[in-house]
Amino acid sequence: MRKILSSIFGVRSLESDVVIVGAGPIGSLAALHAAKKGIKVSILEQRKEIGIPDHCAGLLSVNGLTILGLDNLPRNIIQNTKIKGAKFHSPSGQVFSIKRNETQAYVINRTLFDQFLKQKAEKVGVNYLTNKKVLDANFDRNNKKLTIEYLDLKLKKKKQHTSMVGIIASGSKRKIPRDSGFKQISNKKYLIGYQYDVENISDLDINMIEIYVSNKLAPGFFVYIIPTSQTSAKVGLASRLKSSIDQLNHFIQKHPIVKDRFVKSSIEKKYSGRIIINGLLKRTSSNGLLITGDAAGQTKATTGGGVITGGIAGTIAGKIASDSILAQDNSKGFLKKYDDLWKKQLLSQFKSMAFFRWCVNRLTDKALEKVFETIIENNIADLIVEKGDIDSQADVLRALLRHPVIIKLGIRVLPLLQF
Repeated sequence: MRKILSSIFGVRSLESDVVIVGAGPIGSLAALHAAKKGIKVSILEQRKEIGIPDHCAGLLSVNGLTILGLDNLPRNIIQNTKIKGAKFHSPSGQVFSIKRNETQAYVINRTLFDQFLKQKAEKVGVNYLTNKKVLDANFDRNNKKLTIEYLDLKLKKKKQHTSMVGIIASGSKRKIPRDSGFKQISNKKYLIGYQYDVENISDLDINMIEIYVSNKLAPGFFVYIIPTSQTSAKVGLASRLKSSIDQLNHFIQKHPIVKDRFVKSSIEKKYSGRIIINGLLKRTSSNGLLITGDAAGQTKATTGGGVITGGIAGTIAGKIASDSILAQDNSKGFLKKYDDLWKKQLLSQFKSMAFFRWCVNRLTDKALEKVFETIIENNIADLIVEKGDIDSQADVLRALLRHPVIIKLGIRVLPLLQF
């Protein structure tokens, strides 16, 4: 099979049929599904060890994991199996809760999760090449061959990797190839996020995430507390401000609602990273090349999460890449099937979440208080419980925007919006 595939396009010196840039969960899922069809797949990864460092809150929905075929994760990967809902806090301390009887999400250890996916991919023949910093990618239209130029960080030498199809799954720091025609995601679409692993927090409910919204404290996003045990949690904040880390420290040390709960706490680990909000690329395929996951802006504008949505798109990318090899066609016309399929499944969700984020970002803290008052007084939380889904949020967002009470609320807060 390998000999046949390597000569399909008249090229006998290929390192792989499909090469993937980035060994995060999206890259590994793409590789896994590409390699299942018997083609040779390699992954180029800049880091020395897969999953390190960790840049993710690690909250994944049970339904989303099932869609990805990952509903039977090893128990050691899961830090909390009991997330059933969330408590939302207004700037002044108003609270409403959304909760179901069944577990809705797991809190996972992202390092172990990434390494688990690597092991699954290796079992079907995927070759992981670490310490490889990708510099560029160029498609030769005459030979129908993709050449990835990279720096071997261990040998400190520039090298090349040739294949027929490449998939960029390198996250928010991905490099756009010069001749691909893909647009660069604007820096305005990124937020800077910081997260601490904190021990000895008091009054944690292991079943509930805590969300604190305030356009003064975290403009463009929110603060979260995600419990990993009865006394420990991941505490994070992202915002449009360059001082996001100062805002997070202020929240822990001085926020009137939570500061007493952190008196005896200790920070065990610190993380930081970029979060893409509303950065979705319109075109994600070209000759011999696909882009998926955070690299394509395939994240939820409401929460910044992208493992499930990116995993769905990455799975599609892997399947289309392998199909193109077997069909002897790596043209942009064939690979456009990837765009068509992920958009059919996800685009309406992304658009709904983007519009909702646009609306929320324009609410002053005074307007947010009116929103909370309305939700609490009219039991709107019940509607969210009925229609809501962590990853497929379009239905609940449409239901909210069409609700008579929410329409009246929109008229009331219109003078308070910031543009």
